[in-house]
Amino acid sequence: MYISRYRAAIFYMHDRSIAEFTGLWKKLTVGLKGGVLSGTLFIISTPIGNLEDISERAKRTMSEADLLLVEDTRVTIKLLNHLGIHKKMISCHKFNEEARRELLVAANADNQKVALISDAGTPLISDPGQRIVAEAIELGMDVIAIPGPTAFVQALVGSGLPCDRFVFEGFLPEKDSAVKAKLKSLVGEERTLVFYVSPHGLRRTIAHFHEALGERRVCLARELTKRFEEYIRCNLSELESLLTDDRLRGEFALVIEGAESKPIKEIDPDVVRTYVLDRFAEDTSSKEITADLVANFGMRKSEAYELVLGIKKEVNG
Repeated sequence: MYISRYRAAIFYMHDRSIAEFTGLWKKLTVGLKGGVLSGTLFIISTPIGNLEDISERAKRTMSEADLLLVEDTRVTIKLLNHLGIHKKMISCHKFNEEARRELLVAANADNQKVALISDAGTPLISDPGQRIVAEAIELGMDVIAIPGPTAFVQALVGSGLPCDRFVFEGFLPEKDSAVKAKLKSLVGEERTLVFYVSPHGLRRTIAHFHEALGERRVCLARELTKRFEEYIRCNLSELESLLTDDRLRGEFALVIEGAESKPIKEIDPDVVRTYVLDRFAEDTSSKEITADLVANFGMRKSEAYELVLGIKKEVNG
């Protein structure tokens, strides 16, 4: 195909100016990288509830795509029917994502346009797609993200809590022990915290948050962009009591105020050293001592770990 384009350009060049030839060559080599054809992967954000949130660019890209990789064909077909778009769909979810590499290889070889679409919102954000994007990049495909709705962003900007610095944690683990460990690691996080939370066991989840983080300002965003959209803004201690049965249905994003910043204080090296030696005498692990230095003395984790290892070497001689 590349050769035929070259021959066409040479034939056209006869009795033509250099400027005309250059213009034609640019048109003929669209989609070429170093003389090799390459496909394009579009990551398309779709509505999280309100179909009016679909962008004109997203609609045009889907209609022009050669293939749609979708999380669930049964869900995406509803959107396509609403938009009047008829395209070939192939499922691409967390259980078969790795196996879809061959489709990308073929699409790339044929210089095709592939659209990656999740059930709602932006692919890869607590949704499948990361492997597909990584494979596309490895294959040399162009990767273009089409902006659109993302539930946690809508929750954050509507929460009333600081948006200048935040951390998105996605969904919490399923087991209570893992949840507690995760929240413990975030106790000192000063940035605004954003989570996706399941309606199943929501009251229990909120109780875990309150136990681990203490009193904080929070905003529970429910059913965003849908008919029963709601922002519940309150203190963390109040949230559980506000979760009436009719509010336990739907999709949720939880935004939590970050920890108060601690004033930088002088650290007495002798006090810290004595503390570490005492903890080693109690057979405490280096990992636990490091975590305690961070929590109790405000030390940076790397600094605390280096200090603990140094003292441990001295103790072990």
